[in-house]
Amino acid sequence: MKKHELRVVHRDDVPQGGFAGIVEKQMVISPKLMSDAVNRKDISHGLGDFIYLSTGHFKPHDGAPLHPHDNVDIVTVVLSGSIAHAGTLGDGTVINASGVQVQRAGTGMQHSEMNPGDSKAEFVQIWFLPPRQGLIPDYQNITLEEGELTTLLGGECADCFDNKMTCKAGDISAGGTLDCDQQFIALITEGEATANGIRVSKGDLLEGDRLHIDAISKLGMILIQ
Repeated sequence: MKKHELRVVHRDDVPQGGFAGIVEKQMVISPKLMSDAVNRKDISHGLGDFIYLSTGHFKPHDGAPLHPHDNVDIVTVVLSGSIAHAGTLGDGTVINASGVQVQRAGTGMQHSEMNPGDSKAEFVQIWFLPPRQGLIPDYQNITLEEGELTTLLGGECADCFDNKMTCKAGDISAGGTLDCDQQFIALITEGEATANGIRVSKGDLLEGDRLHIDAISKLGMILIQ
């Protein structure tokens, strides 16, 4: 990719998958996570310690049964509906849109996720390698602030789990702008915009080394640097 060139991965071009009560499209898979991902041309291969992103929905009154994770930081952004969470971290919590669940699996945890509602619950789930192995498992719920991008992991956020990567999510008002002058991956979760002069909309994943966004309508996005 040429310097300052923007690559766009369209969600409609990625095959649909999922398991149990989850329907999803895996738009980012790093070779650090799955070695054969390097042969996939239809997805992103991640950035640094950002290794995985899927977007999709939980079916009504269905979800994922109890399963384990270790040595991964997991960010789940709920775009619509609600996701009920059970397991060794945050047992009994319900994350409502537009809320965020951040889990540090550390030395090991188990969890299940379930949609308690009558309509589908849309989500984005993102995985990061932790800054160190063997960390103590921990859990956070974060509420997104209207009209801005909220830091969820890493960066200069004093209350967030530390990480070599920075993950932000939120929205930009219609007519607003955003600039990023370092290597990034971003997912549009709502609305339309121009990105480096290219028209983009909900479901588009963007990657490059510099980004200028002009929001045409209220723009939801997740930004990873």
